[in-house]
Amino acid sequence: MAAERKVWTDQDRLQALALYCRLTFGQLHRHRPEVIRLAKHMGRSANSVAMKLSNYASLDPEVLALGKKGLYGASRRDRLLWQRFIDEPEVVAQECESAWSMLDERGEQDEEATDFTGHDAVVWQKRRVGQSLFRKAVMVRYDTRCVITGLRHEDLLIASHIVPWQARPEARLDPANGLCLNALHDRAFDKGLLAIDDRDRIRISHELADVAPNGQLKSQLHDLDGQRLSLSELNFPNREYLAWHYRECFRR
Repeated sequence: MAAERKVWTDQDRLQALALYCRLTFGQLHRHRPEVIRLAKHMGRSANSVAMKLSNYASLDPEVLALGKKGLYGASRRDRLLWQRFIDEPEVVAQECESAWSMLDERGEQDEEATDFTGHDAVVWQKRRVGQSLFRKAVMVRYDTRCVITGLRHEDLLIASHIVPWQARPEARLDPANGLCLNALHDRAFDKGLLAIDDRDRIRISHELADVAPNGQLKSQLHDLDGQRLSLSELNFPNREYLAWHYRECFRR
């Protein structure tokens, strides 16, 4: 039987979803090294795997929000798995990790495409794993839009952890522990120079006010203080996480 017609198992779909969340839209093609490696593991052609990844793209709100299109033709099982990922991202992330670990047991694990669990792994250096699945789940929930500025550009948006990675291991892959922020405000949030209070207002640290910002920096940071966000319409993030960040991280 031709490789392209080989039946897709549930494990195959989980492995493909794991890889999909690791790549950008422009990398979903048969010449991409990670796609070639996964195809080899599955006994398929790289074109077959690339098509499956593009099927997922057609279901991805993040892709649609950015004005892009995937390859239509996702199967019923593809759609069911994607919906489960949207509804239960932490559960499906663990299933992806388990499916991917089967590749490791065969002795040919791809270090650059195995970022699918919620713990620290040691390769050449200590790095976080699970971030790609967390990012995808957060982007989908925020319609791929910065919650502060409304910016939409995948290269400038970050899925920011509200409670830091090291503080609560159990919350590392929880999308409710995420905010979609642009790079500048993500950095300020991470450093405790920006926070969100219990009335959903942006708070800017006095440290920034004391430097008397002007020009674009003034409008992008200083003038945001007190601005209210429409988080109640989103039903996330988790208010407990926001309160923890405001209490423990914000540099008043």
